[in-house]
Amino acid sequence: MRRGSRALTAVVAAVLLGGCSSSDADEVRAYWQDYCTRLGAWQEARNSVDAFPKKPGSPADGGAGALAPTVVSAAQVLDSKGHDEDSARVLDDTVAAVTGADPVAEGRIVSSCDRAGFESLMR
Repeated sequence: MRRGSRALTAVVAAVLLGGCSSSDADEVRAYWQDYCTRLGAWQEARNSVDAFPKKPGSPADGGAGALAPTVVSAAQVLDSKGHDEDSARVLDDTVAAVTGADPVAEGRIVSSCDRAGFESLMR
């Protein structure tokens, strides 16, 4: 009888843990989608002006300066909740890209969005 209850406990635990990990994965995917959406909007605003590179926050930045804090905020969420190598690095690269016009850092964060499955959101 004990052996049966242990097996049942193991099955219940596996089901519960499986449900949690799926939910966690969905949550992390939602964080990535939010981040990549905001990054794409920032890129679109930045690209709306012909001159490149632009000084972030200047009137000629197409409104990208106003969107930069929202991208950094989404990166902070990823940094704290993403739990993978890309999300751990994305905050520093985001700050460098959206406030410092660093094209190398921007390339890395765009690649991170590609790996997360949101390449279509990039501009």
